[in-house]
Amino acid sequence: MEQPEDTKMGTVYPLLISIPHGGDVVPPEVKDMVSITDRDVFYDGDTLTREIYDFKNSVAAFIEMPIARAIVDVNRAPDDRPQKNPDGVVKTVTVNGTSVYKKGEFPDDSLIDKLLQRYYYPYHKKLDDLLDNHNIKLALDCHSMLPNSPPISDNPGQPRPLICLCNRGDNRGMPTGRPITCPPEWIQALAESFRRVFANEGEITINNPFLGGYSSQVHYGRRGIPWIQIEINRTLYLNEAYFDPHELRVKKETILGLREKIFNAIVRFWIEISD
Repeated sequence: MEQPEDTKMGTVYPLLISIPHGGDVVPPEVKDMVSITDRDVFYDGDTLTREIYDFKNSVAAFIEMPIARAIVDVNRAPDDRPQKNPDGVVKTVTVNGTSVYKKGEFPDDSLIDKLLQRYYYPYHKKLDDLLDNHNIKLALDCHSMLPNSPPISDNPGQPRPLICLCNRGDNRGMPTGRPITCPPEWIQALAESFRRVFANEGEITINNPFLGGYSSQVHYGRRGIPWIQIEINRTLYLNEAYFDPHELRVKKETILGLREKIFNAIVRFWIEISD
């Protein structure tokens, strides 16, 4: 695929890339308490997103979370906890319904507080620092999604689009009574850019099935710098053609090619709105 001219000259774009769910580390505080395996962690998180969205040499700021989302989910509010929400800032079950912890060994409030102090709050503090100290014009919260809604969702088994972009608005990015995290024309332009780059590969949606998570809401509210959440369907790389389910390995060229296409879509959009 031909690259936009700007990408050929080593341009650094005024963007922040946040990858909150790409981690696979189970921290020592709970290592002996969990019942999930490496395979569970692989499928529960946003698989391989740290490699797919690795644009760190081309953007003004970059942050990724190494801790597995099943243990600490930095895209949830810190008070969003079980038992009220099994899919909160710490999890009782994975997206497929597997218990995260051994029976009777779910962390108590004291341990949850310790996990948040060590891993959750530093992530958001670093986000604040990056937004305050770099010339950021747009932040992108980068995710992947299962091909169908998981068992713990409100509509299990529902097919999902190829790519979903989120700003807390309607299907055109327009406000619906709550604050949106970027101008509607921005998210519409990014959607059109993805449609051109991924032509005839699948549906590109806005705010369906996701609206955008905690990180984009809270950091947009604090600084007013626009945020867009990006969700790509894992069928783009976890499929029979590219993925070995026994080794949990995807062909390197597949990841590199997908990374290039996503970055091209972002750059084409940014050049268009910056003119």
